[in-house]
Parts: sequence; structure tokens; C-alpha cells
Amino acid sequence: MEYVAHVAAVERECGAIVEALRGASRERQVPTCPDFALVDLVGHLGEFTALWTHVLAEAAGADKPPFAPLGADDQMDTWYRPLADHLIDQLHATTGDSPCWMWMPQHQTAGAVARRCANELTIHRYDVEATVGAGAPLDAAIAIDAIDEIFDMLPVWDNPPEGSGQSLALHAEEGDRRRITLGPEGPRMAATSSPADLTLSGRASDLALVIFDRPPIGVVQRDGAATALDAWYREFQFG
Repeated sequence: MEYVAHVAAVERECGAIVEALRGASRERQVPTCPDFALVDLVGHLGEFTALWTHVLAEAAGADKPPFAPLGADDQMDTWYRPLADHLIDQLHATTGDSPCWMWMPQHQTAGAVARRCANELTIHRYDVEATVGAGAPLDAAIAIDAIDEIFDMLPVWDNPPEGSGQSLALHAEEGDRRRITLGPEGPRMAATSSPADLTLSGRASDLALVIFDRPPIGVVQRDGAATALDAWYREFQFG
């Protein structure tokens, strides 16, 4: 995906988060993140959003917008909205190839930050919506990109390899094909239609939700050994 598409996704997902938070109860449990009440998830979103805003501002030599943690008397939507606006402003003020700190050493650009923000905010937008009603599907391109990004982040993750050698194929209705192998050196992914121990078929949004341990909205056909998906969840725990 191009930088402009990631920035557009950030704008879209931030707007949907704010809309979903209007009038929402702070103490509702987040069904897709069982350890979180909604107020905890929103606090995390605010910290995440402010962090990358400050990183982008520092890279550009601009002033860092103020940040104050979510207070007991704050309305969640009105607290989060300006934080989202600051991030969007900083993304519009730079370009994807601009040098910028990122915790992935191989991706030190504003484009990598935009991608990280788009994918994280998309998944957590679904979490917010699922808490207050029904989560809307993920954008198909973002859904596939979020899965692909996992494998870019692997070099800086500390997860010990599950190492069973089981494999998982993802066949998206939109045409994308991926095959994940949980080898002894860690998981590997290839864009291929090769057979696997378990094949998941469905819309890209639903495949991403399953991979990120969220319930899918539509039908995901599962052909093969369910243990392959269990092995994936042993390898990764997504909050």
C-alpha cells in the first residue's frame, strides 16, 4: 500500500473510533480484549496516537502537541478527537520516504509509521465498535497489509518459535493468497497457494480478524487440522 492510502486509513479509522465512542460507557468490557474495559482500550489508543504524533513531529523538527492522560471526568470521544487530529496533521505534513525513528530497524521512515498506525487503529476500531455494538468489516487492503506487517515486525519480537512445522493457508475472496509455516526458526510467510495443514477461506477482513484472534463477521471456511490455528495462537498473543 502507498503512503497516501495508509494516511487515508488513519483518517477513516480515527473518525470511526470517535463516532463509536460517543455516549459509550467507560466500564463496558471489551469482548475482543477481555482484560480491558473500554476506558482502558481508549487510554491505550490515546497513548499510541500521541506517541507516533510526537515521533513524527520530532523527525520534522516541529513542536510536539500536548498530551494529557484520559482523566476520570473526560468524555472519551472528545478526549481522543484532538489526539487523532494531531496525528493526521503530522502525517499530512510529511511524506512516506521522510526519515523517521521506528522500532523496526529496517523501516525507519514516516511511511512505516503511517502503516503501523493504520493497521493498529483498524484492529482497535473493530474492538471499540464490537464493544458498543457490532464491528464493521476491515478494509480489504488494510486487512491483508496488517497480516503482512506481522512478518516485518518479527525481527524485533521476542516470541520463542512455536516450531511445530504446522502450516496455515489464507485464501482471501479478493484474490490474495498467503501460506504461513511455523518452523523451528520462527514463522515464515509466502505469497503462494501451496497446500497447508489448515486452509482458511473467506473475505480478507474475516481472515485478518481470525489471525488477530477476533471473531469474524462473515463465514470463514476451515479445511484441515484445527491444530494449525491453535499453534499460531500459541506463537502470538494479540491484545
